[in-house]
Amino acid sequence: MSRSSTEFMGTPAGLFHWIPGEMIVIARLTRIPLDDAIDIVTEQIQIQLNNFLARHQLAVDLYGTGGRWSESPAMPPVRRRAFVFGLDRKQPLIALFLHTRALDMREGDPLPAALSYIHANIAYFAQTGLHIISAMPNWLVAAAPLLYNDGGPSAPPRPAPGLDIANAANALPGWHLQLSTQGLPLDARAAEDVVVVVLDTAHHPDRIRSAATRPELRRNWLLQRLAEDMRLEDGSFVVEYDRYTLTNDVRTGHDADQLNRYYLMPDHGLFVSGVIRDLAPRAHIRLVRALNDFGGSDLYTLFAILTDLEHELVSGTIRRLVINLSLTIMPDSLRLPYLWFQDRQWPTAQLLGVQHILTSLEEGLRLLFESLLSHGALIVAAAGNDSTQSVGKGLAPRPPRAPARYASTLGVSALNSHFMPAQFANAANLPTNESGVATFGGDNPGLQDKNGLPDAVRGVFISPTFPTGETNYNGWADWSGSSFSTAMISALGAHLMAQGWSAPNIITRLSVGQEQRSDITFGTPPDLVSLLANIIYVQQHFGL
Repeated sequence: MSRSSTEFMGTPAGLFHWIPGEMIVIARLTRIPLDDAIDIVTEQIQIQLNNFLARHQLAVDLYGTGGRWSESPAMPPVRRRAFVFGLDRKQPLIALFLHTRALDMREGDPLPAALSYIHANIAYFAQTGLHIISAMPNWLVAAAPLLYNDGGPSAPPRPAPGLDIANAANALPGWHLQLSTQGLPLDARAAEDVVVVVLDTAHHPDRIRSAATRPELRRNWLLQRLAEDMRLEDGSFVVEYDRYTLTNDVRTGHDADQLNRYYLMPDHGLFVSGVIRDLAPRAHIRLVRALNDFGGSDLYTLFAILTDLEHELVSGTIRRLVINLSLTIMPDSLRLPYLWFQDRQWPTAQLLGVQHILTSLEEGLRLLFESLLSHGALIVAAAGNDSTQSVGKGLAPRPPRAPARYASTLGVSALNSHFMPAQFANAANLPTNESGVATFGGDNPGLQDKNGLPDAVRGVFISPTFPTGETNYNGWADWSGSSFSTAMISALGAHLMAQGWSAPNIITRLSVGQEQRSDITFGTPPDLVSLLANIIYVQQHFGL
């Protein structure tokens, strides 16, 4: 079967969590460097690292000059090797991407050893003037020789039920979502002053325009609305398809039985954008292709997009920004120690150092999202869909993945149509934070709603066939996952931001709720204790 076929599904040969050999070093600067000085700073840091690593028979090379670029001549050129962020700080930060290589004949990935030596010698680097805040792998990113990462939607999309109603000839019936305001007023102008940036997969804009003219899709009201928004060319709906270069090495996904399967999912981002358009009809949506057609990417692309957005906020190009992240990064907080130290032993006296290492492995990522929040951006992130096995064993749901687990983001978990936790849903929040909600996201295949229909979110899907081979007759798909719950909360966040609410206020109000629901004076229990989440009610119906 052709690799370009939308029916293609594959079984990964193994599970990866980072790009082998690729390192990110986050360092503190004394000032924001000019554009032409960034390369100088990059080379100086590389030299300092190599002077140290040489004693351990290791070296680092500038990004795009080794690793995958040496093995595959078709790899695209790298235009930027470092990204400056934290522009609100007195001492901004720089994220430097590097390749790690061994100078001796050792086998395997040299990255963990190089990071271990760096982590153990942070004080040494500080004495030389290099203040390393974080050193981490180039973690894989997932829409929640191949690099397969466990993430993505809970199951592949499938055809939505075919329903119809008596209607006028010029009316377009279809599926709709409705927010229950719960004391939260929706914006009278339907969030038109807010930009919602969706980092996701994407179809080329020409393909979306062409799909809207296909006879079987002409009566899909949501697709027609998105296509019309594109035709207006006023920023209502923009697809940035090729602004950023993506790696094609990363894939993700599950089949209906929750087994690891990868498949083409370019519709994922369009589906998410359609959910936001349905609930926030006049918000300006920018769908940025941040994930490849298999739903995978890495931190290089994520840093490129998010640091560019920070610069737009600082320059005033964007005033009110919601960032929708229907994706997950790196293992959850319970799996990370076992993954990183699985081949290592450490004495009790070094446990403090272990905690420092675990923090360093993601601190740079956490600081990136903290920087965006400080400029007023509301970041809404999917908690992930990893809990089917845990819940099936009677255990608690898995913790949220990054970035949903950070206090600077609003983590979102999934409920089924009965407003109970979906079987696959991760917790929305960590116990130490108050930044998580849960809303409708469907449930596992085979489960039904109160009308006897599959319990799933229904949205736009334009590929001619589904991953399992069914024909796309009407442009509507059933899909489940916290990705789509996240889109609903992004739309609600846009309504609130349009009315002048700050991002921290939105996070607090949605996560904690408004009313005191118990006599406990030290705090209010969440609506869903197992997900550590407050419920936001969203309902789905078919009509005009």
